[in-house]
Amino acid sequence: MSRAVLVGGLLLTLTSPTFASGVDTFERDPVRYSTAEPDNVVSRLQNRLDAGKAKLDFDAETGFLKAALRELKVPVSSQMLVFSKTSLQRQRIAPRTPRAIYFNDDVYVGYCRQGDVMEVSAVDPKLGTVFYTLDQDGDSRPRFTRQTDNCTLCHHSSQTQGVPGHVVRSVFADAEGHPILSEGSYRVDQSTPLERRWGG
Repeated sequence: MSRAVLVGGLLLTLTSPTFASGVDTFERDPVRYSTAEPDNVVSRLQNRLDAGKAKLDFDAETGFLKAALRELKVPVSSQMLVFSKTSLQRQRIAPRTPRAIYFNDDVYVGYCRQGDVMEVSAVDPKLGTVFYTLDQDGDSRPRFTRQTDNCTLCHHSSQTQGVPGHVVRSVFADAEGHPILSEGSYRVDQSTPLERRWGG
């Protein structure tokens, strides 16, 4: 049985078996989510970077974005804009400075203008969704750093069927980009009616 609890403005979903055991089932054999070695387009790109077989050029305006999209084979034309403060870099997101998301079938790239990091999530055949950040620092070698708790705080709930996964929600936002929770929100998938997508 699941129940949702609103704590200090953060919606938490508690699932009794997982919550009671204290260990998420995906952290046990055979998955061992946090400690298993990922094998996906991002981990393979990092291996090529480490071996000197790939390079990410740094752009003064967009950082590693253009190079990462090229290496991950993500089309620029896939861009979607998010105007609500609903991600790791929420302090940078507002209606005038939206977060851009680029995607293909294997990977999602989140970019905030003048952001500290790019947020990347990849589809992994064994682990499901694996999360990374890429520091937007032109003075250091580019490294996709795997993230677990930082991302699964939002990307592991009943909305993702109890395992780390992608979440698309439609929310109403105020003039500064804060979600208006009293207006409700809708999880978006192929079954969501159009009037409930993207704030109607």
